[in-house]
Amino acid sequence: MTSQPEPRDGEMIRTTFDARTEQLEPGVLLVRLSGEIDIATTDFAAESIRAAVAPPARLVLIDVSAVTFCSSAGLGNLVEARNLAGQHNITLALVGVGRPVDRPLAITGLGGQFRIYSTVAEALASL
Repeated sequence: MTSQPEPRDGEMIRTTFDARTEQLEPGVLLVRLSGEIDIATTDFAAESIRAAVAPPARLVLIDVSAVTFCSSAGLGNLVEARNLAGQHNITLALVGVGRPVDRPLAITGLGGQFRIYSTVAEALASL
């Protein structure tokens, strides 16, 4: 998905984002987010997350290793995922948290509210 808001004063803003969901095994989903999660892409991220964090899933891994920017809107997507998982008794974990996601999680104090793993294999072995 590429978002191109209306240009202002001749400027063009281009935001690139993608979300892909894969079933690793029955009840176990992997949501791979990539690109920039900001106000222009937050609705697309939310849509992908909501579709995955719902029964009959029992475990949802959100891979953010390819996320290049995460605004407060992106943090809102992750908090919504955590809240949905709690409502549906689904285990949720973040995978591949690099600086673009780690920094806003740390600054806001939200990092401690998520299970975080380096790799999908590590998450699957632990959960």
